[in-house]
Amino acid sequence: MFVIKDTNEYLKDVMKKLLNSYSIIENLSDQPRDLVLLEIELKKINGFLLVLSRKSVLLNDSLIATKLEKKIKQYFENFDFTREINLLINTYANDNLRVRNIRNSVVNSLNDNKLIEIIYDVYNEIK
Repeated sequence: MFVIKDTNEYLKDVMKKLLNSYSIIENLSDQPRDLVLLEIELKKINGFLLVLSRKSVLLNDSLIATKLEKKIKQYFENFDFTREINLLINTYANDNLRVRNIRNSVVNSLNDNKLIEIIYDVYNEIK
């Protein structure tokens, strides 16, 4: 059984990986090959968000934990790009405009309700 020695370090590491994946998506060049990277990084982000949602109770500040959990829940209720990305990969992969539009939609969804901003703030607050 895996035991977490330092929960703050664990949560900070998860947030760092999530923010790194977000940065990768933000900086894609909207080329056809970027669709696969977008799909991979979005899956990582979704996984990290699930972990944060489940482990947010470990945060010292229960108000922030509740707020973070609520924002993550709203994200999963409102956004799912799996179908759109698969459609683009299979049919419109060479259309740079469509690639840019789906990338922008993903970035905007993560900025909706200031989700990324809250994660970034919590990341910087954890010691």
